[in-house]
Amino acid sequence: MTIQDLSAREGGLVDEAAVAMLAEAVSIPSTSGDERRLAERLRQIATGFGAESFIDAVGNVHALVGRGSRTVMLLSHLDTVPGDVPFEHGEEVVRGRGAVDAKGALMAMLVAALTSRHLDLRVHWVGVVEEEALSSRGAEHVRTTVPVPDAVIVGEPSGASTVTLGYKGMVQFEVRCDVPRTHTATPGVKSSETLIRGLGRLLDTFSAHGNANFADIGMIVKNGRFEPFSSACSLSFRTPPGVTAGDLRERVSTILGEHIEVATAYEVPAVVVPRGSACVRALSRAILLEGLKPSHNLKTGTSDMNTLSRSWDVPMVTYGPGDPHQDHTDDEHILIGEYLTGIRVLRTALHELDKSLGEVTS
Repeated sequence: MTIQDLSAREGGLVDEAAVAMLAEAVSIPSTSGDERRLAERLRQIATGFGAESFIDAVGNVHALVGRGSRTVMLLSHLDTVPGDVPFEHGEEVVRGRGAVDAKGALMAMLVAALTSRHLDLRVHWVGVVEEEALSSRGAEHVRTTVPVPDAVIVGEPSGASTVTLGYKGMVQFEVRCDVPRTHTATPGVKSSETLIRGLGRLLDTFSAHGNANFADIGMIVKNGRFEPFSSACSLSFRTPPGVTAGDLRERVSTILGEHIEVATAYEVPAVVVPRGSACVRALSRAILLEGLKPSHNLKTGTSDMNTLSRSWDVPMVTYGPGDPHQDHTDDEHILIGEYLTGIRVLRTALHELDKSLGEVTS
């Protein structure tokens, strides 16, 4: 039986079809840079349910539903981090890499879009590439090539009853230490020792503990190469609102000290949306109508909401089913009941936006 065979009830999707769609998406590997197979399959599914669907120049898959004058974008990502998590489709759970981050949200949004054509809205669903990569290539392409919608919901796991209001920013520096070449037995300055001492001072100042709190700066060291005369590494900082890449670079350079060069490789600012945003209100209302108590949180990571908010000044928020503590883990899985609740919340939120969009403009 195909997924299309499971469609019923006034052109909608029964729960079995929605779960089958999720399971198939999770079963298709799609690490960053290798999302094409999943994108093609989702384009086929969307087209099969009557949506206008296409794949753009960078590999994002789009589906357009409805012909209203106002556009709501539902955007999540196709890609996953690497790592083998054995696929399982059980009665209560779907397990596999990406089940939570973020194929649960991705597919919940697709089902919600495909079953909302009766609204006076144009729903633009997008599955973007390379969110897990430093470039956020897919969302950057959307931000710079797609007409700005009237509202955006970004799909990331928050839990079916939780709305994410904000994310820290990210700044990545490339650090290099070169010193004159001498015999290794001489007492001269060595780049490896110089850089390691500097990193020790940085860790004393920031450290990964800063990732635990939204208001603090967190830091991790990556891609280290430590040799006597030429050493290098990457520094990835999670930054709260108000911290600029330029100011942070000056501070880092001062702490690292002489002989060490610091260059900015990437930066995206933190983002926090107001609770009065039309999207926050719509999702909170939808969660209440499900009989749940809505909550709101701030995350210490980053998402495509950071990228889109660089230039899109519209109501925006992040939401998605799945336990965010499962992100990137070796036992990544999503409860089917949680996923189905997320679909209902998203469908109701679209209904709420159909009624209220335009009343709140920020």
